[in-house]
Amino acid sequence: MPRRISARAAGFGVWIAGVALAAVACGSTPAASGGSTTTAAPPPTTTAAAPTTTAAASTSSAASGSAVTIKTASGSAGIWLTDQTGRTLYIYTVDKGSTSACYGGCATAWPPFLSNGPVAVNGQFLDGSLVGSTKRTDGTTQVTYGGKPLYYFKSDTSPGETKGQGVGGVWYILGPKANIMK
Repeated sequence: MPRRISARAAGFGVWIAGVALAAVACGSTPAASGGSTTTAAPPPTTTAAAPTTTAAASTSSAASGSAVTIKTASGSAGIWLTDQTGRTLYIYTVDKGSTSACYGGCATAWPPFLSNGPVAVNGQFLDGSLVGSTKRTDGTTQVTYGGKPLYYFKSDTSPGETKGQGVGGVWYILGPKANIMK
């Protein structure tokens, strides 16, 4: 007589199969730049208590429906994160976890790095598992890396500029291992 499998054991087997499929889907392949290219499904959303101020409209975020890519640049400061056009990405050390504290005039000077879809990574030492997102008070989705919301600096007008590095002792570029570069 064949042995019966309990519903609990069968459910565990389905869970294991799902994990295996997810691992295969999130694999990476070498890129020509020596880094890795990984495209993640829409990043997981982190929810937290939102500040009561309203968000400024972002003019520097990804176009509606456009995919965005986190890349790296290098220079005298080391290796840091950029967007797909080479614009430097910053973190705000006042943020609490993955919740942005930058709204109003702050978001005008430091527009959030937004995405409406998948976020790819393609650069030296980048880790696709560090990509995530958080909802802003206006409902937009801000990209996070290593749990830290990412921003542009309005005064950086060309790819590779890092004019925002160290501003006010609270704005810093972020390295590919989610390391704050002070």
